[in-house]
Amino acid sequence: MNKIKRVVIVTVIISIVLVIVVYVAHSNRVIGNYYGSEYEYIRIGDDLYEFDANDPYTSSDRGIRLGRVVSERDSSSESMYIWSVKGTDEYIYRLWGFSDGGFYKKVH
Repeated sequence: MNKIKRVVIVTVIISIVLVIVVYVAHSNRVIGNYYGSEYEYIRIGDDLYEFDANDPYTSSDRGIRLGRVVSERDSSSESMYIWSVKGTDEYIYRLWGFSDGGFYKKVH
């Protein structure tokens, strides 16, 4: 019985580590580019988002982490992390560093 408990515990620990590794790898992938003199545009696939200083959201409205975006001119530059926004497909949330965040609205 003792050996079975060890095998189960080790299997659970390995499974948890694998889930964490897959999550980090998925949320760290490059999904698009940012550009503009003040980083006012983000392109993800065919969708274009524009910085919206008058957004109705706060950073607590961010949803799941989608990935990161890099500069259109220099992909080795610092990246910005992108989150969905709870309750809407029209906005995304961008975080650069630890405190510089902003909302971008989809351009139609």
